[in-house]
Amino acid sequence: MAYVSKKRVTKTLKVFVTGKLSQKAFDALQNFAQVDAYESDDPMPREEVEARLEGKDALVCILGDKIDAELFKKRPQLKLVANVAVGYDNINVSDANDAGVLITNTPGVLDNATADLAFALLLAAARRIVEADTYVRRGEWKGWKRELMLGAELNGKTLGIVGMGRIGKAVAKRARAFGLNIIYTRKADDKKTDDELKKTFDAKRVSLHDLCKQADFISINCPLREETRHLIGKAEFALTQPHCVLVNTSRGAVIDEEALVEALEQGKIASCGLDVFEREPNVPERLMKMPNVVLAPHIGSATKETRAAMDELAVKGLLEAFSGKLPANAVNPDVWKKFSARK
Repeated sequence: MAYVSKKRVTKTLKVFVTGKLSQKAFDALQNFAQVDAYESDDPMPREEVEARLEGKDALVCILGDKIDAELFKKRPQLKLVANVAVGYDNINVSDANDAGVLITNTPGVLDNATADLAFALLLAAARRIVEADTYVRRGEWKGWKRELMLGAELNGKTLGIVGMGRIGKAVAKRARAFGLNIIYTRKADDKKTDDELKKTFDAKRVSLHDLCKQADFISINCPLREETRHLIGKAEFALTQPHCVLVNTSRGAVIDEEALVEALEQGKIASCGLDVFEREPNVPERLMKMPNVVLAPHIGSATKETRAAMDELAVKGLLEAFSGKLPANAVNPDVWKKFSARK
């Protein structure tokens, strides 16, 4: 990945990094700036983030770091926050706008890794892989049985994708290879895009109501916004088919977790695969005890290749901003003039 000209950024730039970066990204950043980095892979305490941000121009953070008006008030010299994630629900963008702080994220580079995990969870839940693994490890397997661990086949079934953005499209690409029919919902009303999705994936746009009624499998891929919080709740689970398998690799709060637990207990859906949770890292005890639920610790982008690409994109956007170029991955480009005046 190409970075900016060294002449454009001076060593007076001071950056704090709350999580480990790949060596290539760290070296590139250190080549242009004075870098202070948190060495542990464990979550960083908020108080230490605030303390070590003193005198820093920019922050490279992860999704576990909560960035808000309080932080901006305590560290008024902060000009840019590079979030090493595609989602940025950990950042109050409105507060950043008020403070003149530019926010960047890392879109595009994690689409394939996240879509891969969505299918890993889908297959694990549909084919009862975790249950089968536990069954064998406990020594309960005594021989072949015709109806042992019967699961659901994917071919010829219908996958409903909630949120047909970059990751949703990556999921759709994999779905076609598995012989799945695709229906989807998306926020934007754009006939041209719908026509392209029809041509590329033979995918049909439907309402959320119809998606819940028709889908054999549901994949949640929309970002968490105020309008998508608890997008899937009791009303939606009242529509789902009892054999439906639900997968969420987006954000936990897109699903009403209490409603999900009830739907599983009442047989409104058959099983689910979850990489994200409403109150991470806390997982409801009732979910933990369900054998038909596959759980992962928010690892959608957790491949070596993807994490390195995310780090590099975060650093690239940061350096571009301080060299005078609006980064393509800016979340709040409208604040660019205020940022430039402060820079």
